[in-house]
Amino acid sequence: MKKINFWDPVFGKKELKNINNIFKTNYLNDGYVTRLLEKKIQKILRVKHAVCVTSGTASIFLALKSLGVNKNDEVIIPDLAYGATANAIILTGAKLVLCDVDKSLCFDTKKLKNKITAKTKVIIPIHISGRSGNFDKIIEIAKEKKIFLVEDAAEALFSKYKNSFLGTIGEIGCFSLTASKIITSGQGGIVVTNKTNLYKKILLLKNQGVKGASDGGNVVHKVNSFNFKYTNLQSAVTLGQIETLKERIFILKKNNFFYKKYLKNVEQIQLLNFDDKNIPLWNDCFVKNRNKLFLYLKKKNINCRKFWYPIHTHKPFKKYFDKSLKNSKIFSKKLIWLPSSYKLNNRSIKFICDQIKSFYKIND
Repeated sequence: MKKINFWDPVFGKKELKNINNIFKTNYLNDGYVTRLLEKKIQKILRVKHAVCVTSGTASIFLALKSLGVNKNDEVIIPDLAYGATANAIILTGAKLVLCDVDKSLCFDTKKLKNKITAKTKVIIPIHISGRSGNFDKIIEIAKEKKIFLVEDAAEALFSKYKNSFLGTIGEIGCFSLTASKIITSGQGGIVVTNKTNLYKKILLLKNQGVKGASDGGNVVHKVNSFNFKYTNLQSAVTLGQIETLKERIFILKKNNFFYKKYLKNVEQIQLLNFDDKNIPLWNDCFVKNRNKLFLYLKKKNINCRKFWYPIHTHKPFKKYFDKSLKNSKIFSKKLIWLPSSYKLNNRSIKFICDQIKSFYKIND
């Protein structure tokens, strides 16, 4: 069996054709093609406003800034996460507050309530691998405490919660278009909201405080702002990716189906559950002897990915540690992402699962 990657971004003729058309216009910067993409996203997600930006990190930062988050505020996120969400909070000047997780890998909602203070302005649930976690309770807490809800849906573009898309339920939703996401332009992000006042703020904040298009000349800067524009060139790639969206979703769901089928009776491995409305972007699981399994599979040319270290264990964030962050540290050492690439098929997934069984000395 040849090398199996954790993930392989897939591009085709549609993206190349779109890029060539952009070159012909000689206008690569943020422009009409980006507006077309934003309208496409609005239509698919059934949301009033979408703004494309440079990255998922930028989308979270802009979401918080549009809500007026500053150094006097606190923002709560799960401790078991990638550092991008924490960095976006630090950039606003707000205090980062870390909350422990439960087995859904999102907030332990009992501990979340204890983290909320008079200074808490925003809570950010992170929809890991395309799941919504214990979202009912999180929404309830946000409403009860009158706190803004910003969804980090970087890994959950096109996944649903009940009848709504993840990222469209809180005040603002944030998505990523990096290489390991369901659609990609290499780098990029999307901010969505149904609040027109927030949308207008985000437009100013991403565009140097300038309202509307700019030629870089004698424009008026209305607010202190930034440059987070998403180019026509990137938008051309993303529009091409969206054209194959149905096929992408089908493959990801099929991959997850085969993993569940072949690992059903393996007690040493517990796949995290996706409901019918979630898109399983990455197949994550609790495993016994995680590090040894990881190295064993690597020797078999199977590249998995270890889970993130908890936020509080990284040098820039160690000061935010407290004794309540127990589960995140325990879970992190037991979690792994199995290969989740579009290039997988029934045969390759069976091979992966057979190797896992071989490691655990399981005979079918």
